[in-house]
Amino acid sequence: MERDEIKQFIEQANNHHPTIKFTAEISEMETTFLDTSIYKGLRFQHDALLDVRTHFKPTETFQYTHFSSSHPPGVKKGFIKGEALRLLRTNSSKELFEEKIKNFKSHLIERGYPENLIITTLSEVIFEDRKLALQRKQKENKRILPFVTQYQPSVPNLKQILMKNWHLIEQQPFLSEIYKDTPLISYKRGRSLKDILVRAKL
Repeated sequence: MERDEIKQFIEQANNHHPTIKFTAEISEMETTFLDTSIYKGLRFQHDALLDVRTHFKPTETFQYTHFSSSHPPGVKKGFIKGEALRLLRTNSSKELFEEKIKNFKSHLIERGYPENLIITTLSEVIFEDRKLALQRKQKENKRILPFVTQYQPSVPNLKQILMKNWHLIEQQPFLSEIYKDTPLISYKRGRSLKDILVRAKL
């Protein structure tokens, strides 16, 4: 579509509803797809290669789950590493990646995350591993024994208790043949205040 055709299409679409408005951005330098902006950077001038950077919507407020929230420690660490890997994959420039990581760290501190936890977790994600992070990994089919429960901060370390008594299963010929790998603690979501106060069906 030409520019005039796009402009006319947007004007027609905006006449259908008084509160729903559409916008269109036209650029010869960059385009946005989901959480990634593809643009013509320095590499395009020399090698005809496009670059990418992380895209955040203007309405993004970075209200991550607060550290004081009742979530398992592994979930909080996993969230930090997962977001860092996303920034690694969606930034082809080392300078941009480090800038996004610096901003991410600031947002985490604002949400109460301890700085030592942030630094330790983020140190596991470095720009030199970007090519490896972009590769699709083969998943291994393992028969893992899951222990499903609801997380409570006051409950002792269940993983430690299970590992302390794992020899009881290893001593059983049948069970040891089935469950060759160590158990997995899986936490299910508990009922929140919203679940108690709000009913889905009237």
